Amino acid sequence: MYKIIYSSLLLSTLSFSNVVVPSSGSDLKITIYNNNKAFINDTRKVMLKAGHQKLVYEGVPSSVITESVVPTFTGMHSKLYSQNYIYDLVSLSSMLEKSIDQEVAFYSNEKEPTLSKGIVLSASPHVMIKENSTGKIFTLSSPTQVIFSQVPVNMITKPSLVWNMEAQKEGEMGIDLKYLTRGISWKSDYVLNLQKDVLNLTGWITVNNNSGVAYENAEITCLAGEVNAVPEQAVYTKSRGFGSRIAPVMEMDAVQEEAFSGYHIYKIPFRETIANKEQKQISFIDKKEVKYHQYGNYINSYFEKGAEQKLQFSNTISFENKKENNMGISLPSGVARMYQKDSSEATHFIGEARILNIPEDENVTLAIGTLFDAVGEKTVTKYVAKKHYRNVETTYNVRNQGKEPLELRLVESIPVYGNDITLKTSCKDNCSVKKKNAFVREFIIHLKAKEEYEFTSEFEVNY
Repeated sequence: MYKIIYSSLLLSTLSFSNVVVPSSGSDLKITIYNNNKAFINDTRKVMLKAGHQKLVYEGVPSSVITESVVPTFTGMHSKLYSQNYIYDLVSLSSMLEKSIDQEVAFYSNEKEPTLSKGIVLSASPHVMIKENSTGKIFTLSSPTQVIFSQVPVNMITKPSLVWNMEAQKEGEMGIDLKYLTRGISWKSDYVLNLQKDVLNLTGWITVNNNSGVAYENAEITCLAGEVNAVPEQAVYTKSRGFGSRIAPVMEMDAVQEEAFSGYHIYKIPFRETIANKEQKQISFIDKKEVKYHQYGNYINSYFEKGAEQKLQFSNTISFENKKENNMGISLPSGVARMYQKDSSEATHFIGEARILNIPEDENVTLAIGTLFDAVGEKTVTKYVAKKHYRNVETTYNVRNQGKEPLELRLVESIPVYGNDITLKTSCKDNCSVKKKNAFVREFIIHLKAKEEYEFTSEFEVNY
């Protein structure tokens, strides 16, 4: 088997007269956003020589937004002449491309291969080399038959920032590096375990890192809210699939939530390493005995003549996000998944819904599916439409075919805007009506097991 041979990567042109910034002693802070971006703030120290030199900061993510890089140098007087981001990484294919028209050593294709030298003519789709001694052109069976004597100019093993700078004297200098990178994001995931009338809520911060590097022992902050970003022009690249692994679940340790500049931030109270191609989950909310309300919901905004229409009621969970209800916290957007035990104490998944950013003291309403036993029909029983006038009556028939009581809510959104609106309804007894605004009203119907209820709703509008 042929093996590719690199003669010491330390011979790279990035190392012979350069100073590599050590990663030891790094103080790394990360602020992660919902839009697949993160702000990195890394401080390090390095010993400089006097005079001109190149300072190499290794381990910059391949997804870095180079225009956002801001280095600050402290502790000694120095001049920064230029900054370069070098990301041409060492690989067999890239080294072959860089070696075209250059001399390399190679093994021939014979059963007992001999070592020769020649000039690389082509690297793809096949490696072709012109042998020095005979002038023959060899097409190699495998690119691993090539032996490289050195790493080509400007190729490195990991993406790096290179600063061309001058120090007045030898000594220690501090580096405070700030930049934005793509490829890191976070989201909220919620688990709601429902019991009779109360629920337990657990919230998880889920961090995904596909930026190309790991972040060792970092102080992590997650920012909830929509941070504006300038749209980029479309750039078409080869797609890359990333595997992921879920880090072991950690016990919650008082994640600190704070209002900040119109957003909300969540500070993880311990440092953590985020590996590349890793999904990490950190518990940040744990609330018990939260009172909730469950009901069926239907919204009607169609009032034209036509055939009878079936009613379907969404299975809706609602609770108050208030301290009096064991809540009173800011809930960043995410997916809430609900679970409940049956009569035999077996737990089942009963639905999920997306939560938008919900501030403290606001209600949380989640539509998690469709109620099975709540059925009904609506029929337009009167329809008068004239110029600047409309009069519509709708008859609703709703039924609870289950064995447990149900609360059904039917919301009417009148599609006509006018100066003179008259509303009528036969809703009474176990039906009540709530006027939400001039054009929207909500009917609340309480049905016992196997109970049926019918009522009418009418509006008359002059416009």
